[in-house]
Amino acid sequence: MRRLLPLPLLLAATACLSGGGYMSAEVVYAEPPVAVYEVPVDRVVVVSREVLVSRGYVVYHVARRGPNRVIWARRGDDEVVRLFVTPQGQRVAVRSVAEVRDRGRHRGWVRHEAPRAVVTDLDVRLRAH
Repeated sequence: MRRLLPLPLLLAATACLSGGGYMSAEVVYAEPPVAVYEVPVDRVVVVSREVLVSRGYVVYHVARRGPNRVIWARRGDDEVVRLFVTPQGQRVAVRSVAEVRDRGRHRGWVRHEAPRAVVTDLDVRLRAH
């Protein structure tokens, strides 16, 4: 006779087997921004891409979520950085999150310290504008 697992237990087991994913955007948007600028959103995206490339990252995706932009960049196979650019009236808020691959027990992605050099370089370039 075959025994079936209850649905909640089955869902929990599937989530554990699939490994950890990226941090949810809702969590990042709940945090305070690292910087706020009074420049157009497109200018922030262009400068962010330039800064990330100059720091050794490969920008592989820029997602549009309504008025928001999410810039995905990676360095190697084990490090991912996301910059969240959110217009707020005449200002633009920037949030960042860095994640590294966890090759230990969880085998997913864990939050890492935000790339201060990227945020500082972005701040210098946008404030000079």
